[in-house]
Amino acid sequence: MTEEKSLVPQGAPSTANFLEVIQRVALDPSVDVAKMHGLLDVQERMMAKQAEINFNADFSQLQNELPRITKDAKIVMKGQIISTYAKYETIDTVIRPLLIKHGFSLRFNTEPQGQTIIVTGTLSHRDGHSITDKIPLGIEAGGAKNSVQGVGSTIAYGKRYLVGMMLNLVFEGEDDDGQGASHRRMTAQQVAEINSKLAATGADVAGFLKYMGAETINEISATDYDKAIVALNRKASAQK
Repeated sequence: MTEEKSLVPQGAPSTANFLEVIQRVALDPSVDVAKMHGLLDVQERMMAKQAEINFNADFSQLQNELPRITKDAKIVMKGQIISTYAKYETIDTVIRPLLIKHGFSLRFNTEPQGQTIIVTGTLSHRDGHSITDKIPLGIEAGGAKNSVQGVGSTIAYGKRYLVGMMLNLVFEGEDDDGQGASHRRMTAQQVAEINSKLAATGADVAGFLKYMGAETINEISATDYDKAIVALNRKASAQK
């Protein structure tokens, strides 16, 4: 018992000195495999916890330096600005140097799921900890956009949404574009229904989006869903 206690350093263990304990134990032929595995599990948990602590510390510093993002793109209808947003290229230009400075990196992935596409974003830290979030989006379809352009538009929107959420970005003019807090996104099922009606009626998607005051189908406000359905049903009835 006394010999085993001597293997453990005095004071609160750290990741570094715990590794020293494991190295000494590994050289002791009297230590069984189960105990060795137990020590390795403890070290893994300690390293994961330390990585999370480092992530949070550097993220706090990153938050202090992230500026407000200027909305540099707009949707204009009949000479009036309907809505504004920041292009992903603009967001990336602002955040990339700060992400690198504080040891962070961003990556995105996509996965088709029926009539929707799941866009996933992961914020990783140099010490190994990461956070991941995802958003389901209806795929843009029909009209002036071919299928590839529709998927590209959907992914671009998902990336803008996820990066803003994961980094807690603030966009200049967020509440002065005529939409404010009431601009709630439609569900993926609602987007899929609108896409289906657009395809069935052969509607001009570009003209429809101008009418709805949105850049993409996904960006139509949930409060305007009924307006969109009424317009598409009216077009379907006129074709009969």
